[in-house]
Amino acid sequence: MAGAINYIWQSTFCLFFFYGIYWCFIKNEKAFTLARIYILITPLLALLFPIIEIPVDFNKPSISLENTNFYQVLASQQAPEEIAGSFGLPEVTVSSSRLPVLWEITDYLFIAYLIITLLLAARLIAQFYQLQALFRKGWYESSYHITDKYLKIPTFGLAPIFSYFNRLFWDDTEKLNESEKAQIINHEIEHIRQGHTYDVIYYQILSLLFWFNPAIHLMRTALIDTHEYLADEKVLAKVPNKENYKKLIIRIAFKGLDLPIGNYFIRSTTLKRILMMKKSPKINWYKMVMVLPLTAMLLGLVSMKTYQPSFLTESINRSGLSELENKLINAKDTLEVGIKVVKIKQPKHYELISPLKDGTLTAQIGELQYTFTNIQDDQEYIKVLGMIDNLSIQSITTKKYGKMYEKNVDQEARPKGGKETWNQFLKNAISMPEKERMLNLQRELEIEFVVDESGNITNPVVKRSFGGGLDEKVIAILSGPDAPKWEPAKKDGKPVPTVHTIRHLLTSQGDHTASHDFFPKAPRPKTESPRTVRPVIGESEVYDVVENPPMPAGGMEAWNKYLSKNITYPQRARENNIEGTVYVVFTVSKDGKLENPDVLRGIGGGADEEALRLIENAEDWIPGKQRGEEVAVRMRLPIKFRMAGSDKKEEKIIDSRPGHTTPEIVVTGYGPEPSKKQININIKSKDEVQFNGQTFDLIKFEAYLENYLNQLEKFTKVTANISANDNVNMGSLKDVEKVLSRKGIRSVNYTDLQSDKVNLKLDEKREKQPLFIVDGRVTEYEKLKELDPNNFEKFEVLKDPARTTSLYGSAAKHGAVLITTKEEKK
Repeated sequence: MAGAINYIWQSTFCLFFFYGIYWCFIKNEKAFTLARIYILITPLLALLFPIIEIPVDFNKPSISLENTNFYQVLASQQAPEEIAGSFGLPEVTVSSSRLPVLWEITDYLFIAYLIITLLLAARLIAQFYQLQALFRKGWYESSYHITDKYLKIPTFGLAPIFSYFNRLFWDDTEKLNESEKAQIINHEIEHIRQGHTYDVIYYQILSLLFWFNPAIHLMRTALIDTHEYLADEKVLAKVPNKENYKKLIIRIAFKGLDLPIGNYFIRSTTLKRILMMKKSPKINWYKMVMVLPLTAMLLGLVSMKTYQPSFLTESINRSGLSELENKLINAKDTLEVGIKVVKIKQPKHYELISPLKDGTLTAQIGELQYTFTNIQDDQEYIKVLGMIDNLSIQSITTKKYGKMYEKNVDQEARPKGGKETWNQFLKNAISMPEKERMLNLQRELEIEFVVDESGNITNPVVKRSFGGGLDEKVIAILSGPDAPKWEPAKKDGKPVPTVHTIRHLLTSQGDHTASHDFFPKAPRPKTESPRTVRPVIGESEVYDVVENPPMPAGGMEAWNKYLSKNITYPQRARENNIEGTVYVVFTVSKDGKLENPDVLRGIGGGADEEALRLIENAEDWIPGKQRGEEVAVRMRLPIKFRMAGSDKKEEKIIDSRPGHTTPEIVVTGYGPEPSKKQININIKSKDEVQFNGQTFDLIKFEAYLENYLNQLEKFTKVTANISANDNVNMGSLKDVEKVLSRKGIRSVNYTDLQSDKVNLKLDEKREKQPLFIVDGRVTEYEKLKELDPNNFEKFEVLKDPARTTSLYGSAAKHGAVLITTKEEKK
């Protein structure tokens, strides 16, 4: 919508400009043919000029609305949000946060335009039907003139004299002598010969489509005048008495039906025609020639676009948005904040961090804008800033200035007052915000700006953002009238614009907390500035993401087996009930060796050392490849240590640097002997379960059971004793078992089961049968039918294929059913 309004404005301006040229230089001249050509061509030029783009490297006036607040606000409202990801608690979404609106203002405007256009089109069609009715009425008395090639059709006084293509509609009720008839006919014949009807139809279509443009109606009126001038010019060249022709025009009254698609002998142009006849036939060619440079000036004003510096984002790791999404999901678990990522067009700064306001912080990094919400305290604010620093190294953003500045100059630009004055100005302009000072933040601010030919500071942008509102303050000061003047750079003795940067490290004295080191401070990659050359990557380059990542020699399955077989839960961690996730980083060299293992974040208790031991003792990997060459690649390995029976949701960490992460490994440890609790459950019917002296349906039973278990001591091992009435089938029993399983109860005893043996019936046709183990011995399926459920002491179902395979071999790849009878217990 914003682009359409801008285009309409520019094309309207162009057409008004063209009409102004016509009014000043063409209207009163008798160069009628040139005037006709001009009027026919200029609407097309007015539509074409706003589309043409001629890039120039100098500043020029512009009529475009692109730099106005109105356009920018409208464009931001109408542009769809291109969301890379939106992550927050308690849910994750990846769609636009903008509320749907059934009708927007643009819809109403379009409907209004469509309605008016259709009404005008209907009126035009009705005029064609009226014209056709006149033709049919006078058809039988019409006559074709072979010499002048026109068809003369009487109107019987229903319409004045006019021509339409090769048809001349004649009002035979007019009392005219033969000389007057001949003059009028010659006038209309000129309309026919010169094809004026085509011009009229052409402008009718333009007026129909661009009815909202006043200039199109002014140009259409000018075209009608020009048509009459052309026809009058030919007639006057033939008649001996020119005054009689003028009197004839005045004498004939305008009457009857007015169809704007025809060329009328008498119209509201009568006075204009008479005045034009009296003018001198001499043409002022100086005025006519002025049309060309003025048209060229309009082309330059509208079509020449000053080259604007543009940002180019060059991805270091070429990672896609899917990887970014995974990182942000993990960061969401870590920081307990909401994160939304939107892709923006034509960013103004390399990066820009907004001040923290109402728990919300916005960070623009390249073409991505991150919005962090629900920041509860200062420590989370420090963590978010650390995450932003890591996110900012995902890509190198450079600014393309084109020819707006010179790289190689004979004399560099310098402040007029010297470096001391300039440094004092920066010292006064750059001061750490109070909040960031109290939080002991150490961050760098870098601003890039252009010193133009006059020594003025222009186009300041933030290259490395500090945040806290300091960036905006410094930009405003550099753009203000009090900014120091510079001596511009010179090349070949002429002043030329150059690009410069200022870099300032801000530190403070205060408490250094764990939040400051929550995210590792990765080295920021060097970027290519306008006056430097990017360094060549050395042989020791370590990649974070490559086209073909490293792989264990036997694949991920072999790697997982190695980890499962060799890792142990440290004794000290088990004794102190220490659990959590250890994040280990290591490098797979070009030779496939695992080098430089390090703990990104540990939990102590010997778990960190155990994770490092795994990496140090592992076999070589297949190295990663980038563009077909073997390269060193950084990998990450999360290892979760969890105590048996624990439901603790431990804090997670994400290394927000780009890279490859191996699947998470879970190590379960067993601490002190848990307390035991037995509960009795009676299945009374398909829809009734009795527990703790109360009767519930299955849904209410699950809710009551969850509340009951929450009141027990931590690490309490619960055993469920299940009994069932006669009318209970195996399906109802399984429904209760699923409820117990969802609540973490794995130990189940079946007591006083009154249902018959058919309750244990399984689907004999199932191809994926589990392994049945009765009293520690593998039992065939057929023998299960001989068992009495009343004799069951314990019934346990193991569904995890990895666990059952490791315990019982490949025969248990589809799970295992463990049955302990009362005889075995005795």
